[in-house]
Amino acid sequence: MSISFYSVASKPDNESDREKAIARTGILAEPHQEKFHSILDCVRGALHARAAAITIVYQDSTYLVSALGFDAGIYKRSSSLCAHTILSPDSLTVVPDTAADERFAGNPYVDTIEGIRFYIAAPLLDENGAALGALCAFDQKAREVVTEEDRAMLWELKIKAEAIVNSIRGDGEEIRKETLVAPTGVSEAER
Repeated sequence: MSISFYSVASKPDNESDREKAIARTGILAEPHQEKFHSILDCVRGALHARAAAITIVYQDSTYLVSALGFDAGIYKRSSSLCAHTILSPDSLTVVPDTAADERFAGNPYVDTIEGIRFYIAAPLLDENGAALGALCAFDQKAREVVTEEDRAMLWELKIKAEAIVNSIRGDGEEIRKETLVAPTGVSEAER
């Protein structure tokens, strides 16, 4: 029997600037789930994925501000797959089998019967290029192939999602975790 330990994503060098950019958008200050549903529907349908989400990686949490096929809410950054995506703001993160990837094998969202086995994500950038989070899709079945058409489609939809994120403007107030509803079906320890 082998034991797997996933790697926690490091924080980007521009973490302070990222956090300020997220606060400026105001995206975490109030629910925005409905604004992204058409994009998430397209992603799920095109990729035949169980779930798709818009995430924002902020401080020690990953906020699923909109999700289809998975509960929106607040999760631990330390187990977030999207925390890895923001480290590569110019490219997609494509993981055909998370259980075979050293970054994710052993992750609590991977190592369950219904766990995430396929993951694909595009970083969501603000107008200044700071990676705020991701547009992602995942499924409980690993994939062998992700086509160039699928990659292009995800990149195109990421641009549309960025336009929505960048159209939301807050007043720069500090973000409060209690403004989002915690996900159902996930224990406090798993978040």
